[in-house]
Amino acid sequence: MRYQTPEQMKYEGEEIWFPLSEDILSWDEDFHTLMLNDEIRMAAYEAAIKEIVKPNAVVAEIGTGTGILAQWALEAGARKVFGIDINNKILEFAKDRIKRAGFVDKFIPINKISYEVELPEKVDIVLSEILGNLGDNEDMTPILNDARKRFLTNDGIFIPKQVQTYLVPVSSPKIHEQIKTKECRSITTSYNLQELLNKLGIKNKFDIYYDAIVPLSSYLAEPSLAKSFSFDGTDEATYRIETTHKINKTGLLTGIKGYFIANLSNDVTLDISGDDIAGRKTSDCWKHCYMPIENPISVEQNDVLQIIFSRSYPKEKSSPFRQFYRWQGKVLRDSKIVGEFNHGTYKVSV
Repeated sequence: MRYQTPEQMKYEGEEIWFPLSEDILSWDEDFHTLMLNDEIRMAAYEAAIKEIVKPNAVVAEIGTGTGILAQWALEAGARKVFGIDINNKILEFAKDRIKRAGFVDKFIPINKISYEVELPEKVDIVLSEILGNLGDNEDMTPILNDARKRFLTNDGIFIPKQVQTYLVPVSSPKIHEQIKTKECRSITTSYNLQELLNKLGIKNKFDIYYDAIVPLSSYLAEPSLAKSFSFDGTDEATYRIETTHKINKTGLLTGIKGYFIANLSNDVTLDISGDDIAGRKTSDCWKHCYMPIENPISVEQNDVLQIIFSRSYPKEKSSPFRQFYRWQGKVLRDSKIVGEFNHGTYKVSV
């Protein structure tokens, strides 16, 4: 695999990056290298896997990538790991990793999308890291609902165990200016924002979310739990959620920060909300989800922000992962509307 230079890996707070969860099928070894260097991701998943996986367990990993999670499962004593990935080139890295680790006879690589896979036996554990920075923006819900029905034993376990998505209104004129001028960074030149906008049919650069570390100091209110996923077969892939936030300081509302907190196991929590880049308490690969507002709104303490956050699918799905998000809302002051916004990655009648 290729390795990025320290300068390529370096990033700062309030710096927008290419929204990688909107271009899943284009992921290459550079992005997988980014994931392998994400310290909080790696530490949390290794700890959870070695807590959950017991000797003789049979594991299916959905989105096995370069195989590091599968390797940890085998090191923990798994009898067998089915490694499922749609990207054959990346799967070759997994096969090589597992071979070098001495587990080649216990790893069964499967180059298909999971919906098309028929396993020869039920598994004890479904392992995945198909988490976007909004929680479900790698289409995890239908994928894992299907895995529960077809792959998992009746008393089987998911890693992660639960995922929660949070939203919080923020003030970041710095990010807003970067979006206006299209100053969007990417890990390599192969991830091009304008090409992505063209491919998705998005004309307004404020109708897509971005990856960015959004500092806690930018919060205009307390975060609100928007959605919880328990992987029990009842999770919804489409929804419309309303959250209400009481503004706690005067500022300029420029966008909504989204992030997830995942209980990978009973004892391990992966929380990507942090902003301490120097202390390595942030996520290199996920960062945060920043949903921008084209026309910022001046807010005052005790204003009320009402957000409608929704996830849907188009009538024509261009790929297995093409979900759509919409963030809209209004600011109320003494019950009067002082500002509104309405953005989304797909134009629909509202």
